[in-house]
Amino acid sequence: MVYSLIFRGEILLEIFVFLKTILFMNLIKVENNRLFVVLLTSLITLGIIYIILNLKTNKKYSILFLFYFVFSVFLFANAMYFGYFNKLISIDAFTQAGQVGDVLDSIKELLNFKRLALLLDLPIIAAYLIAIRKNKTISKLNISERKSKRLLLTSTVTVIILFIYITTIGQIKAVASDEIYSFYTSNLINYFKKDNEVENFLTEEDKLEELIHRETQTNEFTAIGENRNLIVIQVEALQNFVLFREINGFEITPNLNKLVKDSATIYYDNYFHLVGKGNTSDAEVATLNSLYPSLEEPTNTLYYDNSYYGLPWILRDNGYTTWAFHGYKRDFWNRDKAYASEGFQKFIAQDDFVFDNYIGFGIPDREFFKQSLEYIKELDQIDENPFFAFLITLTSHTPFKMPPNEKYTDLGELEGTLTGNYIHAIHYTDMEVGRFIENLKSEGLYENSIIAIYGDHFGIAAYDETESENAGKITNERYDYDTMMNIPLLIHVPGENINKTVSTVGSQLDFLPTILNIMGIKNEKGIMFGKDLNGEFTDNYVFPMGYIKEGSVISEEEMFVRDKALFENSRAFNRITREEIDIEKFRDLSERALEEINLSNYVLKSNYIDRLLNE
Repeated sequence: MVYSLIFRGEILLEIFVFLKTILFMNLIKVENNRLFVVLLTSLITLGIIYIILNLKTNKKYSILFLFYFVFSVFLFANAMYFGYFNKLISIDAFTQAGQVGDVLDSIKELLNFKRLALLLDLPIIAAYLIAIRKNKTISKLNISERKSKRLLLTSTVTVIILFIYITTIGQIKAVASDEIYSFYTSNLINYFKKDNEVENFLTEEDKLEELIHRETQTNEFTAIGENRNLIVIQVEALQNFVLFREINGFEITPNLNKLVKDSATIYYDNYFHLVGKGNTSDAEVATLNSLYPSLEEPTNTLYYDNSYYGLPWILRDNGYTTWAFHGYKRDFWNRDKAYASEGFQKFIAQDDFVFDNYIGFGIPDREFFKQSLEYIKELDQIDENPFFAFLITLTSHTPFKMPPNEKYTDLGELEGTLTGNYIHAIHYTDMEVGRFIENLKSEGLYENSIIAIYGDHFGIAAYDETESENAGKITNERYDYDTMMNIPLLIHVPGENINKTVSTVGSQLDFLPTILNIMGIKNEKGIMFGKDLNGEFTDNYVFPMGYIKEGSVISEEEMFVRDKALFENSRAFNRITREEIDIEKFRDLSERALEEINLSNYVLKSNYIDRLLNE
């Protein structure tokens, strides 16, 4: 009976380890070397279990459960994180754990049976170990220890052979990017090495000279917005695929569609987000400063006290007063500290608004725009100079849960899905953007202002199979990474006859040089990695990051998605036909992308702009 209990329990534990590992590999979408990854994770885990079973202590079963519990929770946490960020949790990302409470609703949306199944065996293992521990006969037996010694030797030899074989066939990097123990070993080594990275960038300063002295060419839009106020609206999760779309006759974004068609609007339809681990806040960094965000931690956390010379500082040097507006906590994403460094003179945050009805995160966009307008009127009265107002919306934040009275149609088969919820939320925000513009007119603030509107990042993930299929029902084509990262940019200059759709491929890096040229202002001190999208280019590319591996490339008609480990495992496709194409044509471009992102990383790490400003 006792022997049977031990034998069956240990066999069950071994089976659970293998099944849990296989499930985890499916959840994090391991596509290459699956057998190797499963074997390595399972055998290393079992090896640790066999070591614990060989301990000469009566507490070994408690230690065993503690290890298995941590192992299970770790897999679960990574599966949840992967569901949102499309990557495993890096050691740097653990610094953001304090913000989990602020995004509980979003986390709940990621919960499903498959992810929870990673934890479901814990009560069974706990019951087995308690039964073992309570049976006094077991303490006199050594059969478990003898067996575990043999199995420990077997698993150790097998792991060594696997590593030798994987190295021989050149797949060690690919396996290490997915295998949990290898990933964290590599991540830990890199974490302690990163403090010395700046020393390795000494040759990069020659490359920065080109960016510092890049000449801005004049074009048909140069200075059309000279001496006007600038109102920039960063819309939460606004993607380009919802514009000019209908569902059963229901127009998703009627106000944005109307604005695009207005004679005073330039519409950039091939425009992409650039965010790292700071999501919305990183979109702000890229947009306002024309710098790639950090890939280690949110840029506002790592580099909040850096010197910047982006849009707020440039406009201040040209007489503008610069305020930022957001209806959430002022210290979220460290904005209260970062905004001061970036040049904002005042930050209107959640504690400056009065509201008692919440939608999602906090203040509904209707109240946000209404009360922000009162502050903008105050801003306008400060002096005779123009102002810069930077507004960040909130209501269309995941999980996009709208109250029933704010849903304006039934979306049929999409009703109740994340995509359906997203459509409801974006429609609501679209209505409030339209209302805000009309209120600007009635307050006399419209005619002498430039209004720029863009999305901060995606709302529907291309790596979520269910929701990408739902989004594809709206786009009527495969919903891929290019659709996911494509956000709209609208620049509206009242009174001008400039209606145009610009399809030059660009990103949030390009906003600063583009808007400065429209305003007739030059950046004479800082660095801009972007270009004026209204200029003439022989070619232009976007080098995305964050939710896909850096080294990926987007051109006007094609996209290259770099594999997280090996170039050969990457893929590329035509954005028009959706046909797969040869990845080799992107090899040089991919290296150029890595070089450019690393160069921007050097600017942040070395606080290079501070040196420029003090020369």
